[in-house]
This record gives sequence, C-alpha cells and structure tokens, in this order.
Amino acid sequence: MLRKSFFTKLLIAYLIIVFAYTMIAVCLSFFKDGQRVRSELSQNQQNFLMQSRDKIDTKLGVSFNLIAQLRRNDHVVKFAEKERNYYEITQTSYALQNHIDAFSEFGYSIDLMKTNDDLVITPQISSDRRRYMEDMGMTNEDLAQLGTDSTSPTITLSSRQKTTSTDNESASIIIVNPERVGIGNSLFFVVSFFEQLLLPPLSPDTQEAFAIIENGRYVTLKSSFDDKREKQLLAYPLAQLDEQATVDYKKLSNDEFDFHLIRSNTMPQWSYMYVTQNYSLVDSFSPNLKGTVLLLAILIFVGLAFAYTVSRRMYRPVGHLVGLFKSYGEPAGADEFAFLNETATSISKANEQMKSALHEHKLSMRDKFLRDLLHGLVPPEKVDDLLNAHQLQSLSSNLSVCVISFSNAKELEEQYSKDAILTIKLKTSLIIHEQLKVHFPCELLDHDFTKFVFIISESDTESIQKKLMKAMAQIEDAHAYGLTAAVGQPVASAGEIDRSFIQALDILKRRSAVDKTSVITYKQLSQVQMVSYYYPIDTERELISYVIRGKRENALNTLNRLLSENLEQRQLTRQQLDQFSLLVLATLSRIIQQLNMPFEEFVQAHKESLDIVQHGESKELMVSAITSLFGAMMDTIDQQNEMMDNSTVKRMIEYIHDNYNRDLSLSMIAEEFNFSPGYVSIAFKNHSGENFKDYLNFYRVQQAKEIMRQQKDIKIGDLALMVGCNNANTFIRMFRKYEGLAPGQYAKKLNEKE
Repeated sequence: MLRKSFFTKLLIAYLIIVFAYTMIAVCLSFFKDGQRVRSELSQNQQNFLMQSRDKIDTKLGVSFNLIAQLRRNDHVVKFAEKERNYYEITQTSYALQNHIDAFSEFGYSIDLMKTNDDLVITPQISSDRRRYMEDMGMTNEDLAQLGTDSTSPTITLSSRQKTTSTDNESASIIIVNPERVGIGNSLFFVVSFFEQLLLPPLSPDTQEAFAIIENGRYVTLKSSFDDKREKQLLAYPLAQLDEQATVDYKKLSNDEFDFHLIRSNTMPQWSYMYVTQNYSLVDSFSPNLKGTVLLLAILIFVGLAFAYTVSRRMYRPVGHLVGLFKSYGEPAGADEFAFLNETATSISKANEQMKSALHEHKLSMRDKFLRDLLHGLVPPEKVDDLLNAHQLQSLSSNLSVCVISFSNAKELEEQYSKDAILTIKLKTSLIIHEQLKVHFPCELLDHDFTKFVFIISESDTESIQKKLMKAMAQIEDAHAYGLTAAVGQPVASAGEIDRSFIQALDILKRRSAVDKTSVITYKQLSQVQMVSYYYPIDTERELISYVIRGKRENALNTLNRLLSENLEQRQLTRQQLDQFSLLVLATLSRIIQQLNMPFEEFVQAHKESLDIVQHGESKELMVSAITSLFGAMMDTIDQQNEMMDNSTVKRMIEYIHDNYNRDLSLSMIAEEFNFSPGYVSIAFKNHSGENFKDYLNFYRVQQAKEIMRQQKDIKIGDLALMVGCNNANTFIRMFRKYEGLAPGQYAKKLNEKE
C-alpha cells in the first residue's frame, strides 16, 4: 500500500504541475487569440471603409467624367447656347440615355437644367422644373441654393429629408453641379444616385452604420443599430468628427462606438464614416470558445500522458514495483515518447500548413505579377526588379511553361458541379506541384475553369515531359479523369515567358493532331505541323474583320503571321501549297462579297498577282503577290472612307427622316448611296456615333409621339404602320425601350395633362 501510495502521490504532484502549466498556456493562448481577433477586426473595418470609399469615389468619378463628356457634346452645347430647340432637346436626352445605358450598373442618372429656363431634360422625358423637383423630393429651399450661374457651388441634396435607418428603395442622393457650357452659358448637371446602389451593404449579423457627411451634417445614414443606439449615434456632435476626417484613415472612439473616418478623394467636402460597437474581451469569448476548449483538451491529454510516463521513469529504482505495474502499461510495442514525438510532428505539420495557407493568402500581388508576366504585360525593364520583390529569383532564366487541362472536361461537367470540379482541379494541381518541385524550381498558377499553369525553371523539355507523365499517371490511375499537358518552347529569360505560354495554349488547341499522349511538347507538334498547312478559321475571321474596318497594321500583322507560318516555317508539298493558295483566294472573295465590290473588276485589275498566287513556283513571289492583293483591297477601302465624309452621313440621316415610314433597311441605304451594307453600317457608327437600327427606331418613336399628340384616338396598329413598323407588338416593345412605357400608357398620360 505504501509503495502504491508513493506512486499515486508522485503522479498527483506531476498532474498538478501539468494542470497549472496547462491553464497558464490556455489563458495566454486565449489572450493572444483575443489580441489577434481585435487586430483582424480593426484591419477588416479599415479595409471595409477604404474599399467603400474607393467604390463610391469610382461611381462619383465616372459620373463627373460623363459630365465632362456631355459638356463637349455638340447637342448639349447648342441646348445651352440657344433658345428652346426641340431637336437639340431630343438629341440631348438621347445622349443622356446613351450614357445611362452604358453605365447602368452604377445606379445613377444625369439630368440637365438651364439657369434661365424652367425646362429640365432627363434620359426618359423632359419636364418643367417644379414638377421635376417634386418628383425628386426637392424643396424650394433646395432650389434657392442652386444659384444662377456656373460660379455657384456644387450642392448635395437628398430626396429623403429625414435621416433614418429604415430601408427606402427610392431614396437617393442628388448632386447639383453647375458648369459653364459653350460661350458664357451655364447648365446645372443634376446627378442622382440611388442610395441602395451607392452605399455598401451592412452585415445583418452585427450592429453597425455607414454615413456620408458634408459640412458637419448627414447627407445619408444607413444603420443596423437598434433604436436606442441609433439615437445615441444621432446625438453625437457630427461637426467634430467631420473636422478630423482626412484622406488618410482615422479611428476615433468613445464608450459606445468606434468611428472610422476617411475623406473622399473625388468629393473633398464629403467624409465617409463607418460606425461600429466597441470591441471588448467578452465579445471575443464566444467565437473563440470552441478553439479554447479544443486546445485545453489537447493539452490535458498530452499532459496526462507525459505525467504518467515521467512518473513511471521516476519509479524505476523500485524494480519489483515496476514489474507489478507492467500489466497497467501500454500494449506491447507502444512508446510514450514516440507518441509525443508523433503528436509534435503532427502539430508542426499543421502549423506549417497554416503558415502556407496564410502565405498563399498574401500572394495575391505575386499571382497578379506572374499572370501579367505570362500575358506579356510587364515592361521588360521592370521584370528583374519585380522578380526580386516577389522573391522569385529562381525564375530569372531558362524557363518553360506547362499548361495542364482536363482531357474529358465535358464529361466532368456532366457528372460534377462546378464547385466540385474546382476542388478536383485544385487538389490535382497541388499534387503535381508537390512532385514537380522536388526536381525543378516551379510556380503554380490558376488559369481558367479547367486549366492550370506551371512556370518551370528548366530548359530540358524531355526531362519535364518525363516528370509530368509520371505525376499525371499516378493521378489517372487513382481517379476516373484524364489530364493533358502542353509544354511550350523554353525561353532564355522571364521577359520572354509569354511566348512559351502562348505556344503551350496553342499546343492544347491542336492536341488532336498529335498521337494520343498525355504530355505534348512543342517538338512533337512541330513535327506534325511541318507537313500540313496552317489556316485556322478564327485567324481568317480576324483578318477579314481587320481589312473591312480599315485596320491596316493589324491586318498586315495577321497576314504576315499566316504567310511566315506556311511559306517559311513549314515544309508544304505542291498540293498543300495549292490548297493554301485556294484558302487565301477564298478569303479575298469573302471580303469582296462583304464590301459589295464588283468581283470581275477586281480580278481584271490584279490578274497578274492572282496568277502568281494560283500557279506561282516561288514562295517569295507568292508572299509578294498575296501582300499586294490585300494591300490593294485596303487601298480601295481607304478610298471609300475618304468618300464617306460627314456630309454623306448627314444625307443618309435626311434620307432616313424622309423614308422612316417605309420598311427601311441597311441594304436600301447602301443601294441608294452606292456603298456595301457592311461598310455603311461601320461608317454610320463611326461618323454619327450611333447604330443605324437604333437611330431609325428612336426617330420612329419620336414621330409616333408627335402623331399621338395630333391624333388622340389613333389605334396602335395604325400608328405602327404609319412609322414603318409592320408588327404592332414589335412597335410596342420598341416604344417601351425608348420611353419606358407602352404607347397606350403614353397616350393616356397625354390626355391626363390636357
């Protein structure tokens, strides 16, 4: 009993020591974890405010840039300089509509007012100033602030006069910006932002608020605080906070709130304020409770094992007692220190994985640099400095790019969800990366939904191919999906890596030309390419597009790339040369057809060059003849461009005005003015800034509105026919697109006004 009591006392003593140290460790861990949570929370709040500032400033900047564009718009200038001209008013409204359509996701609207006229032009419909202000929720006091000329200050108003936390879908922030337009004329540009789209969303799980402050007053306040805290917030002296706001982030606190402040870069009189509750140690207890209990359990378990092991070792001098306690030991072969060692190793690995995850999370700028490097977007003179800055010195020379894709991507999409495919791709790429980096310095980069990229510091393509095939074979044996890898030609420096990347992507596109293999190198594809011609459909479309649009430099670059690939780099037979020549002539024929040019006239004018392309024995002569033919084609297009001046486009517009009530088409315009339909469409857009069909439909709607004013009881079907629409439903959709309501509703609105 004495001996057993001695061992029990010894064990209890060690357990007390272990328990004391465990509690100290847990308390320190809890304290440190609370500090970390507070630091992360503060950083997240700062990031939220700065990102919100950037997003709001971006929307403000876009609206101000559009105001600057509108100031230079001819119709806006004429509207400002002249008395009421309904054509200019209509064109100005259309210009506003174009801008709003182009940037609809920004959630704002721009309206125009003259300083000496009650007319207000909006993207939807013109209105008088009194009704406009009522619709916008503006008061006479707001009107008094506007001033009478461009020297008046920029004014911020709100269509919701009382600051409240209640959601209001129609609430908006209005900025009235006086500008000088034309010669000595002033316009008010009224920019209306929907609060829901301008302000950042707040978390439904926490109490917080976001506000825009101007000159010590709330422009708007969005809050998820309860009524009591919101009253406390509204009672706080706002002017003091506004005075301390700068373009740099600043945090102020009192007993209840943390005030995060920053001033707008775009609207210097605006300050952004993000208000949160004070964070206390108690607040951190709940989210950390699970981790703390888990840590406590682990430490107690390890401490018990350690205390028991040490107690047994201390008890060894009493040999016969050791023999008595053998029956209470671990099973044969167990080692307590081995167990502790394995546990420490496991914790170390988990720690390394956590560090690796944190490290990857901080590599966003590094990944962006590598992606820019692959696409050739990094200036050559900056490559070495950026490699050093991102600790990528191993990628300075002798580099190859490998692109890996699922070979059965369509089958995977049928069997798995997108999230599952992304998970499969991530795990696959990490497994291959782990095996490759044993042999070469390499970097992994995501490319798209089914592809990932390796940048490998190795110029031996055969060695890369062998290691990739081994790694991919293991994955394919273990799983039911296949992989295909393409290795581009090695390059000498990081500044040239985009060439290897583009080549690897091209190899993947042409993998069907190579015998079934999991890893395709540029050498394998070159052996296949040298015995066949290269004339992809996408490249032909690109060439045709450049020629028709008059992009001479782009067209010649594309053409030279095709000629160099087929007539210089590849070893084509006579038959393949003839096939290539026929494809080139077919491309010319398509261009002539799209431009509505006389084919026989072009053949007669360039008969000698065409004969060389069809029957030429010399590749040099073929290159010269093909280049000459495409050059002549672009010269013809340039001549048409010179003929198509602004006066011609104006005559086209007059023709539309005179014939809008007919079934007017682009072909009729082209025939009337002796141009091809495709060319007329491009030229009309380039010279007028508007699409032919959009202009015609908009003009028809304006004429329909005029007819409805004159003929009150006209039927919609008859009205559609009068403006050139054979289908009443098509006319209704067209009218609703430009006016925001159906023609019947518009007519009813006209009758109500009268």
